[in-house]
Parts: sequence; structure tokens; C-alpha cells
Amino acid sequence: MGFSKNVRAISRFIPSWLGGAIVTTVLAVLLQTQAVISRLNGVGAEIGLGERLAMSAYDVFRLGSFYIIFIAIGMLAAYLSGLLVYRLVGFGRWIIFSVAGAVAMLVMLMAMKQAFFGIHMIAGARDGFGIGLQMLAGAVGGLVFAALTARFMDAKSKAA
Repeated sequence: MGFSKNVRAISRFIPSWLGGAIVTTVLAVLLQTQAVISRLNGVGAEIGLGERLAMSAYDVFRLGSFYIIFIAIGMLAAYLSGLLVYRLVGFGRWIIFSVAGAVAMLVMLMAMKQAFFGIHMIAGARDGFGIGLQMLAGAVGGLVFAALTARFMDAKSKAA
């Protein structure tokens, strides 16, 4: 009985975790691409809507395929930590997971910088505003995770 309950919990957690990580990745890549384009516009480059869309699509598939690995690892730690916090306090699930996602992005960006010899690997996150945008993507991913696990977690807390 306990084994099947654990399998059921894992089978609900994994798709929710991946959903949150995918949403975070796509949003983070789009935000970083637009931040880079904004900087290019600031130095006189004229980038039209078609080029913006093409650059965004390219980055989602190219940068996203690399970035999702780091984000998925960070979100796994964030969501597991968030589950622990939620279990301890018993309320505020939406806030807990959005904060967990945002903090995971900050920690991940700083860890990537350390791992890659002090170089920010995400060009759109080289300043406070860009890092804030990445944290926003993480917060949205945390909200997606909270939404995908809402029915399961609410039923579990009512049963307890």
C-alpha cells in the first residue's frame, strides 16, 4: 500500500516538475533574448519585429536546449525544498513555490558564473535587471508547479 502511494506521488511530481522547468526555461530564454536585443538597440542597432521573433525562436531551441538542464536541476531542488516548507507550515503554497523558483534561478545563475570562470553564461542576466527577469521566470515556473500540484496537494492536506 505504501509503495503504490509513493509511486503515485512520484508520478504526479515528475510531470509537474518538468512542466514548471519547461515554462521557466521558455520564459527565461525569451526574457534574456529581449534584454540582449534591448541592449543592441541602445547602441544603435535597429532590430525589427521579424528579426526579434526569429532571434527569439532560435534562442528558445538553441539556448533553451542547454539552459533547461541547469533549470531542471535548480527547480528540482527548489520544488523539493518548497514541498518541505509547505509541509512544515501548511499554508501559502503559491507563495512558497514562486519564491522557491525565483531563488533557484538566482542561485543557479550565480553557480553557473562560478563554474564558468566568473563569466555570466546568460547574456541577458549580466546586470541586476536581467537577473531579476530570470528570477521572474523562475517565479512563474514555481506558480506553474503549484498549479499542477494543487489538486493533489489540497486533497492530501484535507485528508491529513
